[in-house]
Amino acid sequence: MIDPYQPHGTRFSAERVSIHASRHDAGAAAAADAAAAIRSAIEQRGEARVILAAAPSQEPLLDHLVREAGVPWERVHLFHMDEYVGLPSGAPQAFAGWLTRRLAALPILRFEALRPDPDPAAELRRYAELLAAGPIDLACLGVGVNGHLAFNEPGECRLDDPATLRLTDLHLASRQQQVDERLFATLADVPRQAITVTVPGLLNSTRAVLCAFGNAKAAGVRRMLTGPVDESCPASAIRTHPDAQVHLDAAAAALLSETVG
Repeated sequence: MIDPYQPHGTRFSAERVSIHASRHDAGAAAAADAAAAIRSAIEQRGEARVILAAAPSQEPLLDHLVREAGVPWERVHLFHMDEYVGLPSGAPQAFAGWLTRRLAALPILRFEALRPDPDPAAELRRYAELLAAGPIDLACLGVGVNGHLAFNEPGECRLDDPATLRLTDLHLASRQQQVDERLFATLADVPRQAITVTVPGLLNSTRAVLCAFGNAKAAGVRRMLTGPVDESCPASAIRTHPDAQVHLDAAAAALLSETVG
């Protein structure tokens, strides 16, 4: 049987992977972890700085997180981890808008939106300065069907990238995922480029909580937890984080107990 917790010599204990019966249960547990990290940061420093992912896989976490009791949202400074380049102004698929709509009821201190257009290079510099202005207390992450982390694509990123953000070309698998998740009507509608926080930029956080749900993510999850930690699966870098928790539903975890053939 595959041991998903100490793969290829990289220690990742069973306690850091939680498998739940449903998306609802996994989202609730992930939200509780995230809320605890936010409260802890506020108790220690008076504010919390949080990076969020924007994707359907994050809806169970966000739905529960906004209902978590005792989170002083007026002391929370939010960032997000990627954004398309070249979307029309006001397009509903923009990740900043997606998050804003889901968090609209919260009295958040500040939400810093990525604004790639019209000058992606200038935005890379601006947003990197914002992230560097203080510690990142929490990163809430997902994993792509091809193992991407944010829009750090397999074979196209560096796990030791010295930059905090990059302009990246999106792989076909990542673009098709957006269609399969009904975020875009056709592949031609999906932008070909995005700005993304790099792998080191994401994992330079005090706490990381990663969620994955559904059969479509099972292969990526298996590779993330049992394969080599390298650029062929950027999400595998989660195993190098000193304080990370992975929450899966049963479908996303389905391949973790396969017999090696």
